[in-house]
Amino acid sequence: MEVSPATARYLDNLTAGLASAMELAAAARARGLDPRTEIEIPIASDLADRVEALLGYPGIAARIRELEQQMSREEVALRIGDDFAAKMFGETTTEEILDHAIRGAMALLTEGVVAAPTEGIAKVSLGKNDDGTDYLKIYYAGPIRSAGGTAQALSVLVGDYVRQALGIGRYIPRPEEVERYIEEIRQYNNIMSLQYLPSEKELRMIITNCPVCIDGEPTEQQEVSGYRNLERVETNTVRGGMALVVAEGLALKAPKILKNVRKMKMAGWDWLEEMISGGAAKSGDDDAGAAIKPKDKYLRDLIGGRPVFSYPMRKGGFRLRLGRSRNTGFAAAGLNPATMHILGDFLAVGTQMKIERPGKAAGIVPVDSIQGPTVKLRSGEVRRVDDAAEARHIAGQVDEILDAGEILISFGEFMENNHPLMPPCYCEEWWLLEGGTRHPESELAAIEFALDGAPLHPDYTYLWDDVTPADIAHLADQVSAEGRVENGVLMLPDTPEVKAILEELLVPHRLSGDRIAVSEYLALLACLGLTLQLEKRPAWQDAPLENSLDLVMHLSGFVVRSRAGTRVGGRMGRPGKSKQREMKPPPHSLFPIGDEGGSRRSFQAACSSRPRSNTDGGIIEAEVGERRCPACGTFTYKNLCGCGAHTLPVLRCPKCGQEIGKDQCPRCNVATVCLQKVSINVKTEYAAALENLGVRDSAITLLKGVKGLISRERPVEPIEKGILRALQNLYVFKDGTVRYDMIDLPLTHFRPDEVGVPIERLLELGYTHDIYGRDLTSADQVLELRHQDILVSEDCGEWLVRVAKFIDDLLVRFYGLEPFYRAERPLDLVGQLLMGLAPHTSAGVLVRLIGFSKAAVGYGHPFFHAAKRRNCFAGDTEITVFSGRQWMTMPIRQFVVENFDVAKPGLDHMGTFYSDPRQPFSVRSIDSHGKVSMKRVTSVSVHRAPAHLIRFATRRGKILTVTPDHAMLVWDTDYLKKIRALEVKVGDRVPAEEGGLVISDEVVARETVQALDDRVYCLTVAENHTLVANGIFCGQCDGDEDCVMLLLDGLINFSRSYLPETRGGTMDAPLVLTTRIDPAEVDKESLNVDVCDHYPIEVYNGCLAYAHPKDLDKFVDRVERRLGTPAQVEGFFFTHPTTNISAGPLESTYTKLGTMLEKLEAELDLAKKIRAVDADDVAERVLKTHFIRDLQGNLNAFSKQKVRCMKCNAKYRRMPLAGKCTRCGGNVIPTVHEGSVKKYLDMSRNICETYAISEYTKQRMDVLCMQIESTFGQPPERQLGLADFM
Repeated sequence: MEVSPATARYLDNLTAGLASAMELAAAARARGLDPRTEIEIPIASDLADRVEALLGYPGIAARIRELEQQMSREEVALRIGDDFAAKMFGETTTEEILDHAIRGAMALLTEGVVAAPTEGIAKVSLGKNDDGTDYLKIYYAGPIRSAGGTAQALSVLVGDYVRQALGIGRYIPRPEEVERYIEEIRQYNNIMSLQYLPSEKELRMIITNCPVCIDGEPTEQQEVSGYRNLERVETNTVRGGMALVVAEGLALKAPKILKNVRKMKMAGWDWLEEMISGGAAKSGDDDAGAAIKPKDKYLRDLIGGRPVFSYPMRKGGFRLRLGRSRNTGFAAAGLNPATMHILGDFLAVGTQMKIERPGKAAGIVPVDSIQGPTVKLRSGEVRRVDDAAEARHIAGQVDEILDAGEILISFGEFMENNHPLMPPCYCEEWWLLEGGTRHPESELAAIEFALDGAPLHPDYTYLWDDVTPADIAHLADQVSAEGRVENGVLMLPDTPEVKAILEELLVPHRLSGDRIAVSEYLALLACLGLTLQLEKRPAWQDAPLENSLDLVMHLSGFVVRSRAGTRVGGRMGRPGKSKQREMKPPPHSLFPIGDEGGSRRSFQAACSSRPRSNTDGGIIEAEVGERRCPACGTFTYKNLCGCGAHTLPVLRCPKCGQEIGKDQCPRCNVATVCLQKVSINVKTEYAAALENLGVRDSAITLLKGVKGLISRERPVEPIEKGILRALQNLYVFKDGTVRYDMIDLPLTHFRPDEVGVPIERLLELGYTHDIYGRDLTSADQVLELRHQDILVSEDCGEWLVRVAKFIDDLLVRFYGLEPFYRAERPLDLVGQLLMGLAPHTSAGVLVRLIGFSKAAVGYGHPFFHAAKRRNCFAGDTEITVFSGRQWMTMPIRQFVVENFDVAKPGLDHMGTFYSDPRQPFSVRSIDSHGKVSMKRVTSVSVHRAPAHLIRFATRRGKILTVTPDHAMLVWDTDYLKKIRALEVKVGDRVPAEEGGLVISDEVVARETVQALDDRVYCLTVAENHTLVANGIFCGQCDGDEDCVMLLLDGLINFSRSYLPETRGGTMDAPLVLTTRIDPAEVDKESLNVDVCDHYPIEVYNGCLAYAHPKDLDKFVDRVERRLGTPAQVEGFFFTHPTTNISAGPLESTYTKLGTMLEKLEAELDLAKKIRAVDADDVAERVLKTHFIRDLQGNLNAFSKQKVRCMKCNAKYRRMPLAGKCTRCGGNVIPTVHEGSVKKYLDMSRNICETYAISEYTKQRMDVLCMQIESTFGQPPERQLGLADFM
C-alpha cells in the first residue's frame, strides 16, 4: 500500500502496539490456564493473507502480491487462474483446478473479509458436447441475489478464462436446450418478477453464444411444462439461479461485462456488442424524468411514535444542499442542530432517518454551517433559527414549522445510489462560483453585488418559486398601496393574504400592533418591482406572468436563483443505541452451573443447593469436556493439571468408547465427542477460586454461570475469570470476550476540544499538524482522522476502563504477570488498541482509540466501517408470516420490499439498515428446547451480501440458502444449539416444520452457490430470535450495530473451543484480525466518498440538468481516484465545516418517552406543526399500518392461545382438566391477556374522533371494537364519586 512517511510511521506504531500486546498475551496463554496455549486469532496484514488463510491454498498469498504489482485486482482474479491451471497450489484433477480457480477469484473480489469467501458456486462440473468435446458447467441456486453489480457475470468470466487455459471446449447448446432456457426464464419471471426480462431474441443470443453452460439447482415449486426430461438438464423444476444469472447478470449488466472483457482481451464475447447495440441492457435508474417525481415509499412503513418530518417534495420540507462535512457522507446526512431541536428532539445524533432520496435511509449528524428551520412563533413572528441554543430556548413557543431547513447530502451519495443529481438550494458556495466575491456585510452590499452581475446572494433570496406570479403581484400591490417605511422598517397591513405570502416566501418579520414589520426589506422591494418610495417600477408593464423566478428577475433586474431547490422527504427511522453486549441471560463466566443455579444461573444458589436434605450442598452433575494430562496421564475437565502441565482434549467414539483422536471413528463410522459427565463440588471450587484471587466472598453478591456447554470440546472456563468480571460488572460473550455495541457513523476529521483529549496527548500520538499544515497548538484546530483511529461514546469509555481493570487484574492475580493498561479514567486509554467487529463477520479490524464522543455512537473512518461485512438470508428464502388476519408465505425479499421499502440497492453503505414493520407481523419461533410459539417481528433488515451463500437440502426435500455466517439450529439430543451455517455438516439434524409440528430432519446435501443480488435480508424476532425459513427453523440476524473490544481481551480470552461446534467458530467470532486497512481492499462503498473542499460550477450546472453523477465524476475528487497513491488515506477535505460533531440532541425523544400513548401524542403534535406534513394522513397511516393490524393480530392470537405454568413454564394447547400443571402442580395462566389485545384500542378510537380519518377506516375500527367487545364483554361501569364532578 502506497503511503506517505507520516502514515508509514502511524502504521508502524500500530504494528508495534500489536506486537507488544501479542507478546504479553502469548505469555499469559503459555501458563496453560486456557483451552489452548497459543493465541487463537491469526493475524492478516493484507488481502493476500486473508485469502490464503480463508482458502487454505499454501502459496497463493505470495502470488497474489506479485500479480497485484502488475495489474488490477479484476485482472489478478482472472490471471491467478493460469497458476491454478499450472497446478501451482497442489491441484490434481481438472474439476479441482476449475473449482479452486473460481473460488480463489471470488475470494479475491470479495476482499477476503467475510467468514468464508470460498463458500460460493454451488458446484462446478464438466459436460459433453455432441461433437465429443468437454464443456464447463457452473451450477447456481435460486437465492443468489447477493454479489451485486458485475459479480454474477465475473464468475462466468472466470470460468471461461480458466476453461480456455485448460483447453476445455465451448458449450454448444442443443436447440431444445435454448428453448428450455427461454421458457424457464419467462416462467421464473412470472413467479418472482425479474428486475429485467430479456426479449426472446436477447435470450437466444446469450444462450447460443455464452461459452460456459449456466446451469442451476431447482429452486421453485413449479416445473416447466415444455422441453422436459432433457438429457443434459438434470431437473424439470424451474432453476431460479440460472434465470437470475442470465437475465439480471449477463443481460442487464452487459455493458459492464464488455468493459471487463475488453480489459482482459478475452475472445468469444464479441456478441455482447451486438446485444448492447440492440438495447438489451436497460435501466430505469438514469431516467431524469422519473427522478424528479415525488417518492412516497418511505412513508409506507410508518408506525406509531416515529414522526414524519416532511412529505415527498412538499413545500416546507428539507431543502437539498449538496456537500459533505467531516461527519457526513457514507450513508450519513447533515442537519443543522437547530433543526434537530425544533423537530421535537426526535432526531438525536446517530438516529436513522428514512429519506426520499438519493438512497432510502441516512444516519443524522449535526452540521451547523447549513441553514436551520424557519418557524412561526405564537406571537406571529417568523424567524429562521440557525443556533441550537436559540432553538432550545424558543422550542416551546413554536406555532408552526414553515421550513425544515437544509439537509446536507454529498455528491458521493448520488454516485453510490446511482441516482441522478437534483437541483440543490442556492447557497453561498454556489454564489461564489457565479461571480460573488465575498460574503456581503449587509443587504445593501448584496444588492450592489447583484447590480454588478452576480446573482442575488442566497441570504437575501426568498423562496420565490414557492409562490405563484399572482401572489407576487398581489403582494406588490398591497405593499405599494398600504405599506410604509418607518424608522428603517417596512410596515405592512396584517391581512391573512399578505401574512400567508410572506410566510411562504420565508421573509423574517414580526407583528407590531395591527401591522407586519419587516426589518430587512430592500431586496424584497427590488424583487417586487418597487422603488424605495414603494411605487411600482415600469418593469411591471411588460412583466412575464408565467414563471415566478422569471418574473422576479424581470422586476429586479438581478439574476435570482431558486433557494427552494429540491425538497427531500423524511421520517424517523431507528434510534441509535450504545450498550454492553449481553447474552440472555447474561453470564459472568462460561462455567456450567446446571439447574442447580436456578433461573439466574447463580453460583451462590448452586453452592447452597442440596439434592437431598442429608447431603452436603454445592455438588452438581455437569457434562464437560474430557481432557488428559500428557505428563502424568490424569483425566480431568480442567485446562491445567494438578501436576502443572496443560491438558489436551480427548476425542472418543460415543459408540465403542475408544479414544480415537480424530473427528470420526473409522470402526463405527460415527463422529467422535469430547464429553464426560462429572460431579463438581462447586462450593469448593468457588471458594478455591476466591482464595487464589485474594477476593472475599462478600465482595461478590452474584456470580452467574451458564446452564451447560454446547461447544465440541466443552472446555470449562476458570471460575477466576468470572469472579474478576463480576467485580467490574462485566458479562462474558459466548467466545470468552466482553464487547460493547455501538451504532456506526463516519468521520474524517475531528477537533481536540470535541473528543476530550489534551493537545499534548494528541501530539504524542502523531497528530502534529492540522489539515492546513499548521502546527497543532489550539484545541479548536481541525485534524484529519487516521484511517484506523476511532472515537467511542463516553459511556463506552467508562466501560473500557472497567474492562482494562479486569484485564490487569487477570494478568496480575490469575496469570502472575505485570499489569498492562493501568487505567483509572477513560483518558488513560487513549492511544490503546481495540478490535472492531461487525455482526455476522469473522474478521476483526485493528483500530486505535483516539477520543470520546458525547453522542451515543461510534465515530470511525469510512474505511474502518467498509472493512467489515454482515450476512443474513438470501432474498428468495420463503418465510411464513401472520398479519393478524391471515398467514402468508412469500420470499423474504418480497416481504421486505412490499412492506418495508428497502428494496433498492445502495440502502446502507455500512452494510445494514433496519426498519420497523409497517404493521404488526408474527412468525412461528422455536426455543432451545424445541417449543414453538408465536413471536412478534420487531424489525426487518437489509444487509450487504457476501459473494457466496450456502445451500442445504434435507431428507424431506427442504432447501434453504443462507450466508456462511448465518445462525442455524441443530439438534444436540433434545437441545437446539446455534451454529454458523458454515459449520453445518451433512448428517446434522435440523428442526423442520410440517403440518404445524416440529420434526427432526436430516441434512443430506451441503453445497455452495454464488449470490447475484447485492443484498441479503433478515427479520428480527422477539425473544427467541428464530423463525421458519423454507420450512426449516433457523436463527435471525443479530443487529446492525458494530462492536468493539479491548485488543488484549480478545487475544487472551478468545477461544474457538468455547464456540458451538467447531470448524472456524461461530458468528461474531474474530477468526482473523486485519491489522492494516487498505482502501483498495475494503468494501467499495467507501470509494465514493468525495474528499474535495468545494464542487466546481460544472457540478451545480449538472444538477440543474438532472445529470447522472457518473457524467460529472471527473469534476469531483473522490477516494476511488486516489487509489494507489499516498493520498488514498490522507489529504481529505470537506465542503462544509461543522463546529461540534456532538451538537444537537444526544438522546432521542422516542427513547425518552415511556409509553406508546406518549410517543403517539408527541408524533401527532409535531405533525400538526410542520407545514410539510399532513397530520390527518399521518394519523390514518398509523391506524392502518400499525394499530388496526396489531389489534386484529392480538385478538386472533387470544382466540388461539396456549396456557403456561407459572412455575415450570410448561405450555399446553388447552387448559388441563385438573386446572393445574400436570408436571409440577403449579398454577396455569393464559399466554395472551385482555390488556395486550386492547392496548391500542383507546388510542385508535381517539384518533378517529380527533382527526379527519376516512369513513372506511372509521368503519373498520367500529367493526374491530365490536369484535373485541363481543370477546371480552362491555367494560364494567365505574362508580362515580364526588371528585369526578369537580
